[in-house]
Amino acid sequence: MVTAALNQVVRGADAATPVNAWPLISLTDLPTIVAIGPFDDRAHAQQLATAFIAVRRQCRAQLVLLGTGEQRTAVMRRTSAQGVGSSVHVVSDSCDYRSSDVIAAADLVVLGSSSGTAVLLDVLAAGRPVVAPADPETVQLVVPAIVGLVYRPGDVSGMAEALRRLVTTPVLRRGMGGRAGHVARRHHLEKVRANSPMKGN
Repeated sequence: MVTAALNQVVRGADAATPVNAWPLISLTDLPTIVAIGPFDDRAHAQQLATAFIAVRRQCRAQLVLLGTGEQRTAVMRRTSAQGVGSSVHVVSDSCDYRSSDVIAAADLVVLGSSSGTAVLLDVLAAGRPVVAPADPETVQLVVPAIVGLVYRPGDVSGMAEALRRLVTTPVLRRGMGGRAGHVARRHHLEKVRANSPMKGN
């Protein structure tokens, strides 16, 4: 059923505008944070849970966990213990969903410590702002064009503040999302040019 809902609302949607793909698995009409796994890093899972708890104490939002990993349960357990577990949702592993559909329904996307550049570019291509740990490759793509917010790895308050700013500022999210697609396309074109053989004279 979730797959049908996703496909129905995503088909034909404006890439710059998140769609409501969550009527069967979550609350509606709330800013949606999608966190991308794998959820294998214990420290990152604890940080994500703590940061989301801090956000929920200040504003309304929901968190969707996309991906597997043994620490995913830890996120759910920690948020439940602090009374915000009803705002945390998991897209079932048994559903035949496409991750791109889930990302298309997000207002913002949180990258994991091991997400990598390819995942980041997929999110940017979908026109979604990101919140990500500040490693050199991420900073190079995110910061110059301001397509998201970065935080120092391990800085829980920095992550929480980045999430809160994007959750509570729709104009900021839309601006970053609009630039995100351009960054992804430019990166793709630069890669194509770099891999193209030189033409002879």
